[in-house]
Amino acid sequence: MIHTELKAVRQFQRRKIQVERELDDLKENLRNTERIHQETLRRLESRFFEEKVQIIRVNLKCFVY
Repeated sequence: MIHTELKAVRQFQRRKIQVERELDDLKENLRNTERIHQETLRRLESRFFEEKVQIIRVNLKCFVY
């Protein structure tokens, strides 16, 4: 009976290590995804701003002439 419990504890320890590794991998993937998302968001915001400025310039030229 003690051997069975010891075997169960060892299996639990192995599974715990495996789950912790999987969790670390998921956390790392989440950090990478968040970083990529932030970079994409900054790029899109910048592009939006540039296009908005371009539209304002075009509209101002129309009013000047």
